[in-house]
Amino acid sequence: MQKWIYGMRPRKPFSMQRKGSFTAVPTYHRKFKLQYSNNKGSYNLGIILFFVMVLITALSIPRWIEDSRLRHKKELAWVIKKDNMAFNFLLKSGKQRLNKGRISGAYSEFKLAHAIKSDHKELNALLLETLEILCLDYNRHCDDLLKLE
Repeated sequence: MQKWIYGMRPRKPFSMQRKGSFTAVPTYHRKFKLQYSNNKGSYNLGIILFFVMVLITALSIPRWIEDSRLRHKKELAWVIKKDNMAFNFLLKSGKQRLNKGRISGAYSEFKLAHAIKSDHKELNALLLETLEILCLDYNRHCDDLLKLE
């Protein structure tokens, strides 16, 4: 036996290991059982969370669009109401100025009201009336200046 051990040559690098002595090698009995993997669970949770967020976002987009349309309609209704209030105020103020004899002030009020609603018949008639009065006054004023010269 000693002759066999001493007769072995030195091993080359990266070669197979030599056979050991004749002592008994311990045997290991392994029991395989299914166990929960920590890494795989967190990875799956991330994927599930991502898909849930995508689903929630996809379902809420139509609601956001509808809310923005309703908000736009409310703002538009408010602007129209505000324009009507401004138009009525300017028309009323212009009539009062016209009755008090402040023609140029009435004309400016009617011009502003005309910028809001240009197709109002009563406003157009009042605007023409004030223009006629202003033109007559202007011509009379010009005639008075010519007489003075």
